[in-house]
Amino acid sequence: MNLLALDAEPIPVTVLMGFLGSGKTTLLRHLLNHPDMDETAVIVNEFGEVGLDHMLLETSDENMLLLDNGCLCCGLRGDLVDTLHSLLERRVRGEIPPFTRVIIETTGLADPVPVMQTFRTDPLRLSQYELASLVTCFDAVNGRHSVENHGEAERQVALADTIIITKGDLGDVEDAESEIERWNNRSTIHRAVQGEIDPNHVLSGVARFDPQEPRGHHHDRIVSVVVKGEAALSWEHVRLSVTELVETHGDKLLRVKGLLMVEGQDGPVSVDGVQHLFHRPRPLETWPEGIDGPFLVGIAENTAADAVRQWLGAVVCPDQSAPSDDENFQESATA
Repeated sequence: MNLLALDAEPIPVTVLMGFLGSGKTTLLRHLLNHPDMDETAVIVNEFGEVGLDHMLLETSDENMLLLDNGCLCCGLRGDLVDTLHSLLERRVRGEIPPFTRVIIETTGLADPVPVMQTFRTDPLRLSQYELASLVTCFDAVNGRHSVENHGEAERQVALADTIIITKGDLGDVEDAESEIERWNNRSTIHRAVQGEIDPNHVLSGVARFDPQEPRGHHHDRIVSVVVKGEAALSWEHVRLSVTELVETHGDKLLRVKGLLMVEGQDGPVSVDGVQHLFHRPRPLETWPEGIDGPFLVGIAENTAADAVRQWLGAVVCPDQSAPSDDENFQESATA
């Protein structure tokens, strides 16, 4: 049985996060009931909490539910890698319907970094999956308190590609948006009305590449830095500099992502990593709309922004050994 299908397009995976009480389960319940969720496999932490009985079409076993809108709902039992691999095996054997995308619901206390690392620690069994984006629910009532007092909530917001404001009928949505921009001004923000949202806002594709100038206040715990370059780099430099970055500073880097200009490539080369685990740099056919040059975004913890700027500069701007106030180097910080 060949599960690798190396020439096939990877299945995009969206990780749905949200701190305790953020409204994530309510949002997920509405998503599962939406007709546009066909050909979607959803891995949930607990069937009972979501409440799926009224949507149930059939059940293949106690851990797999097929809903009447064509959405496949799978309970997480044990290791996430095993659950994802089992989905592939059962799809190949024809035991479950085909699916073209996956949503993973995390617990409210989940740290997103280990979840992201899952897709790098077992590349053989997960070769048909690709981490597409991180989506976080932000409670308009208690979101600020959660982020300021819980490291897991802080990381969930700081690392998200998309943030969905929940409980807007009970809190101030504009204030929530302002708070979100303090910690992560590169994310796309959407609003859920009593848990309802267009699935496309959650399943909108790949993680954002956005080198816009960061805004925000200066804090201590988590900093976000953007470094922009101009020159094309050699593959040898990319290999050596990224290896050096990972080996030397990986323990402090929550995430690094961006696009590089590499000699001999018509389009950009995507770089994406979490702490000591990085994807192999991947060539893209064209530059994304609105992106006109190479850049790296680094999100680090308990580290000065100037230090992160120098680390990334060694990759994307090797000729500038000590960047400081240059316009190519911009920063924000979150805490």
